[in-house]
Amino acid sequence: MSEKKTVSVFNFIKRNLYYFLIGVSLIIIATVIAIVVATSNKNPDEGKTPESVLPPIESTPEESTPEESTPNQNENENGGNNSGGVEEDDKPVDTKIVFTMPVSSAQILKNYTSSTVVYNQTLGVYTGHMGIDFGAEAGMEVVSSYGGTVESITTSYLQGTTVTVDHGNGLKSVYNSIDAVESLTEGQRVSAGDLLGYVSDNNRQEYKDGPHLHFEVFLNGERVDPNDYLMLNEK
Repeated sequence: MSEKKTVSVFNFIKRNLYYFLIGVSLIIIATVIAIVVATSNKNPDEGKTPESVLPPIESTPEESTPEESTPNQNENENGGNNSGGVEEDDKPVDTKIVFTMPVSSAQILKNYTSSTVVYNQTLGVYTGHMGIDFGAEAGMEVVSSYGGTVESITTSYLQGTTVTVDHGNGLKSVYNSIDAVESLTEGQRVSAGDLLGYVSDNNRQEYKDGPHLHFEVFLNGERVDPNDYLMLNEK
């Protein structure tokens, strides 16, 4: 009885093997399709170890390199910075006043002296001599030594005629024992070399010295050495 059942089962499988294989194949195909679909629907990033996210690198600004200062062309030419230095245009100008000789071709009879006395042969005494006596022939021209304004023209019996020229800034020149030109007036502007008068001997305090010009210089009301302005000390 059991053998019949076995034969029947075998015969059944044999008869239906083709369909059995087709069914198994369909099951396998369905399984594969199911696996593929399930895999395709899965998040591709799922299961992966997340990569560490690095913070964004901040760009570091380049350090600004200070520009080297280019020396000024003038500094190079003058050998460095001129601050505190004196340029040629800024050099002090020599403002020393130099007088023109008041009478030409004259010799000094008596020079200026403030520390000693000289003999006055007219008066017969030793006196101070705060000017220069230029010996010259009577009638020789006497000119202004420097530009200025005629301050005064005076005449006295003992001293004769005196012309005073104001040069400004406290400086004055005095011309004594002369015959002043008639056209000369007080307040008149004169330049160096302008005619003031002529050599004479009308200064009776010194008439024995002969015709001469007695020349004096005042600075701020004090008699000073005319040689300093006539540059005679440097000759």
